[in-house]
Amino acid sequence: MAFFQYFGMESTPVFKYFDLEDLNFPLHLHRAYELLVVQRGRLHVQIDNADYHVDPKQFIIIFPNQIHGFDMAPATKITVVIFSPEFIGSFSEHYQEMVPVNPVIYLKQPLNFKKTSTSYGIKGLLYNLCDTIVQQTEFTERKRSSQFETVYQILDYVTNNFQEACTLKDLANKIGFDYSYLSKTFKKTMHLSFPEYLNSYRISYSRQLLKNTDLSITQIAYNCGYASVQSFNRNFKQFNDCTPQVFRHSVVKYDKSLKENYISG
Repeated sequence: MAFFQYFGMESTPVFKYFDLEDLNFPLHLHRAYELLVVQRGRLHVQIDNADYHVDPKQFIIIFPNQIHGFDMAPATKITVVIFSPEFIGSFSEHYQEMVPVNPVIYLKQPLNFKKTSTSYGIKGLLYNLCDTIVQQTEFTERKRSSQFETVYQILDYVTNNFQEACTLKDLANKIGFDYSYLSKTFKKTMHLSFPEYLNSYRISYSRQLLKNTDLSITQIAYNCGYASVQSFNRNFKQFNDCTPQVFRHSVVKYDKSLKENYISG
């Protein structure tokens, strides 16, 4: 199972790929590059303050430390490729202060991971993708501001602490910022309050646990940072219009239906 809170956060160079279905990712950021390749369906991606749609035979490239998240349309399947800048050193160094004007790229041919057992094979695959990106889009200077740097700190704090007591006041005390300033800056940039973001992050994680584990609802509530099952159920219903129990049942039923249709087809 993919535990999204650690994607791209490794301290050593990493290259990994995996398929995902029926999953929404909350806004987050990391130091790795990320490619989202649509196999079927449609993907909605937010990068910083821009929105994009990605269709089959397309992928979207997300550069290091860009705030991003995505939502899948029903029956969507994607391949996620995450890799450290070290694997494409020349490209990364050349474009380190820039980002693509249009990060949605047409894929010339399906990705072939058969030769990625060595660093040479990984670099070959990734540099071919870099060439495709450079051919299809221009680049613009990365916009940086003190406000975005502050938001980065808040997102990183949530990523590493959402399973525990996680408050903006604690972060403000830790980094020596005024709580009111952090709260206003976060809401202005992200268009939602810190509690709303924290709850969306926790609920997104809970959906993965409900779908991919046999943990009880109580265990999932505590694993997601909620102090009580009641508050977890209340927040889950707010975001999903159903209880965790109903969501788990509907996912199992949907997956079974897909499997039966595939077999019968």
